[in-house]
Amino acid sequence: MMEFYGDYHTHSRHSDGRQSEADIAAAARKRGLKEVAITDHGPLAAVIGVDNAGEYSKIRERIDEDCWDKEGPRVLLGAEANIRDLQGTLDIPPSVIEDLDLLIAGMHPYTLPSTIKDGWDLFARNSLRHLGAAQREKAINANTKACKEAICQNPDLDILAHPGLFFTVDVQEIAEACAQKEVLFEINCAHEHPDISDIMEAERAGACFIVNSDSHFEETVGELDYGAKVLEQLKIDPDRVVNLEAGGGYAQWGKKMKNCRYS
Repeated sequence: MMEFYGDYHTHSRHSDGRQSEADIAAAARKRGLKEVAITDHGPLAAVIGVDNAGEYSKIRERIDEDCWDKEGPRVLLGAEANIRDLQGTLDIPPSVIEDLDLLIAGMHPYTLPSTIKDGWDLFARNSLRHLGAAQREKAINANTKACKEAICQNPDLDILAHPGLFFTVDVQEIAEACAQKEVLFEINCAHEHPDISDIMEAERAGACFIVNSDSHFEETVGELDYGAKVLEQLKIDPDRVVNLEAGGGYAQWGKKMKNCRYS
């Protein structure tokens, strides 16, 4: 049976989750995890985002007050930022990112773009992808550029969330960028995404993986069965999956932890 060290993608009531910080910690403890990250959505995705970027400091306070237990798990503060444009701009300011333990970024519908042109080039074009091969190709090119720029222009980025979900991308190009910039290619268990063929392509392109629950409810914190099944089926090298039990947790792959160790 495949064992995981931690789950690094969960949502609380500060965004679109239905659980408190303490609920997440307790659920992770019940699952036997050593670490869990609370990673609420950035503020510029309609309905699902935090009210404003200042919410992350409130989450940190709640983690410090409500989540410590000598039996574990360690609770990390992260965020799932929204990619806003073809330049890879995120909806969380650098001053807030500096105070996070880890950073996830992904593309989500109904995200406020940086400009009207960006809104057309990315979000409107994506909604037109069903109108024919030419529109689909333009949408994939735009989605791929936005994700690739987010990977390349945000040095603190740890994880690319559910690559290709909602916004189809060129998986090989994205995975190559992830490998180059040490950004983890997420296997997302809530959405059972990416599918096996895309994970195979990402592996061939050199990406390393992280398996996350994307939990919004206590019952699904640490629910990583889809990832375990895919990893076993594809016989992916365990050294390429950072949150397996033998991986040593966030201290081994988190960019801020690396900076602390080697500065």
